Amino acid sequence: MKKPKNLLGLFIAAILLVSMFAACEGPEGPAGPKGDPGVPGDNLVNWEGFKEGIKCADCHNPDVDTLYNVWGVRTQWSTSKHAAGGAYFENEDRCVSCHTMEGFVQEQLGRPVIDQAVSSPIGCFACHSPHSRAEFSLRTVEPVVMLAGVVGAPDETFDYGKGNLCAACHKPRPLSNINPKPDPTKTAITDTIVITSSRWYQHYGVQGLMLAGYNGFEFQGETYNNSPHTSSTVIKTEGCVICHMALETRNPGGGHSMWLESEEGEVEAGCETEGCHGAGMVLDYEGTQTEIHTLLDSLHTLLLDRNWITASGSVNASTSNPLKIAPAYLSGAMYNYYFVEHDLSLGGHNFKYARDLLTHSIEALTATE
Repeated sequence: MKKPKNLLGLFIAAILLVSMFAACEGPEGPAGPKGDPGVPGDNLVNWEGFKEGIKCADCHNPDVDTLYNVWGVRTQWSTSKHAAGGAYFENEDRCVSCHTMEGFVQEQLGRPVIDQAVSSPIGCFACHSPHSRAEFSLRTVEPVVMLAGVVGAPDETFDYGKGNLCAACHKPRPLSNINPKPDPTKTAITDTIVITSSRWYQHYGVQGLMLAGYNGFEFQGETYNNSPHTSSTVIKTEGCVICHMALETRNPGGGHSMWLESEEGEVEAGCETEGCHGAGMVLDYEGTQTEIHTLLDSLHTLLLDRNWITASGSVNASTSNPLKIAPAYLSGAMYNYYFVEHDLSLGGHNFKYARDLLTHSIEALTATE
């Protein structure tokens, strides 16, 4: 029974000792020198895969983000065909490197490109790697090899500065490239090309080819020209960005939407850049888009009349019902139709080349009716 009393005594003694020291404490002295800032917590920097020292709020806080304007850019992107086009569900290994963000990143990092059952559209992290780099430089600006789709034509290297990032996908696909290829030299009546695919064309990513002015089907003895866009020093440096990402006040087009037209009108700010067009520019410059549209309609009618294409727009061919064209060189007219039609610019990228391809295709078909 004495032990508890001893513990109580010790407790009381401890309280008295603390009180004595507190009573002896003098006034607070001057502050010492400022210490080192220390290391921020892991919730701010140095997450695995993030560049050391990255400051999240520089981009993720609209109060201070006046450089990248991430929230505004995301809004622009949400209206783009990249975001809303739906192509990201083409997510098997032969498609993912251009149709999904995950596949594109894999390819650019040199990793195996595999099926992406869980995939997302081409978005911010396809073109940029801000967390790894702590800035928004383009993921790649390396020149791009464009695969030839015509016999005798060489593979070409596309090198248009920032536009090389766009051309990494806006190019002919490497797998199941057009087969068999059309041949300008196969002009004898006994020369026959046998087509077994309803998608006998250079896929849909021909914008790089059209801008650079090569890889259309060029009929022998004919002349083919390029528009100033092909050799413009401005476009050779800025590429697609100069037109498709220009910005205008009170116009939701341009920027990361990539659209050159919106409900508010056309975006011509990029076209009117110094060294390019002057003020008052319109996309249907001197009726060029109207002319290409008319030529496409005329060629489309000729192809329908020959039963080479269907009303829905596909090639009228399959393995069980092959399309046979003789002389084989005439298939180049169908090749050119899809080349210009899939470019989608109605000559905006390269009016002269598109016009020559369509004009000579129409002439070749009407001369052999």
